[in-house]
This record gives sequence, C-alpha cells and structure tokens, in this order.
Amino acid sequence: MKSFKIFVFGLGILAIPCLAYAQGVIKGHVVFEGTPPASEKVEVKSDVSTCGNQKEVQKLMLGEGQGIANAVVTLVGGKGELKPKDGDLDQVECEFVPHVQVVPLGSTLKITSSDRVLHNSHGFYEDGSTAFNLAVPIVGMEVGFKTKQPGLIKLRCDAGHTWMSAYVMVTDTPYYAVTDAGGNFTLEGIPPDDYEMEVWQEWLGRHREPVNVKEGEQGISVTLKAP
Repeated sequence: MKSFKIFVFGLGILAIPCLAYAQGVIKGHVVFEGTPPASEKVEVKSDVSTCGNQKEVQKLMLGEGQGIANAVVTLVGGKGELKPKDGDLDQVECEFVPHVQVVPLGSTLKITSSDRVLHNSHGFYEDGSTAFNLAVPIVGMEVGFKTKQPGLIKLRCDAGHTWMSAYVMVTDTPYYAVTDAGGNFTLEGIPPDDYEMEVWQEWLGRHREPVNVKEGEQGISVTLKAP
C-alpha cells in the first residue's frame, strides 16, 4: 500500500496591509522516501536527426533532498474564482514540453511543435477514452483543445515516437501548483478553512490528506513513499 505523510508547521503571519480579508498561503515541499524506479533507455529508430539516437525515460524526477519534481498539488473543493489560463504544449527534440502542467477547466491547451518532423498529440482521459488527437506536421503551427471536464489527460505521440509522454491536469479548483525541480510549490489566496490536499505524480499516483489552512503563511512538508 502506498504511504503518504504530511506535516504542517507555522511560518508566521504575513502582515500585508492591502489584504481586505483573511487569506492563507501555503509554502510546500514534496519529498520522496525510498528507492526510485530505474530510468528506461529507449533506442530511437526513426527521425534520428531530430530525436537523437537514444532517449531516457524517468517516471520519478528527484531534486536536492529527494524533492519530487512535476507533482501536481491541488486543494480539493477549494472555493473561489476559477480564472481561465491557457496552457502551452511544445514538441522539442521529440519530447513534450512541459512534461506536466495544470490547466483550469474551460481553458484552452495550445499545442505547437518546434520539430521538423511529424508529431501528433494524442490525449487520453483516465478511463482510456480519447480526449483529442491532433497532428502537428508543420513547425510553428498551432492547434487548440478546449478543456471540457476536470481530471487527468495523458499524452503520447503515435508518429513513431513511443517514448514521448506528457500529462495535463485539468482542475476545477483555483488552488493548484506543479512542484519545481526541488519539489517546492506555493498556493496563495486561500480562505482559511479545512481542506483536502491532493498530490498526484505519474508513478506514485494520487494521495489525499486533510489540511487546515490558517490566515497568513504556513509551511507544509509532504513525504511520499514508493508503492
């Protein structure tokens, strides 16, 4: 069974005169405990001049102090205005960039390619059904997909580039973040209350824990263990 631990420690109250009402800020850190999975090396058999001879696929990216990169953090059921913020997905040297991103529900994912080879962005919902399948055969062309339902979309390229993958989390909460290379994240403007915090990572899956958000700034440390 997957293990998930969360610790909260106060960092003091922010004295910001412009705040007209109480808000909470979470400064968080997501770390890994255990043995990470080995990376997979894939030999490239087509479009070598663009893609290179070999690709390395890693299911868990760790930074200093075992900080987990590319983990999505959200407050489940968080109330507030969900502002549209379009996402951008490029294809660079036969890799999706960025590998993980969050897009608010109702926003548009804009897809382009910097490669002079045929790519297609085939997105799947978690039940295996297709969200979109968009070809990008020309450098710099842009196609769009408007998000219609919350949840995870996994992408692959069906044009002979089997190692290519990316993830787009479509969220219906305004409180979301993707951890940086060191596993750090910030959630701002949260009404003080009790919430569930969800952390998703492509190898570790989804984990939820209760968190009490107070006025001002507080720190949260999340430790995830291997399956």
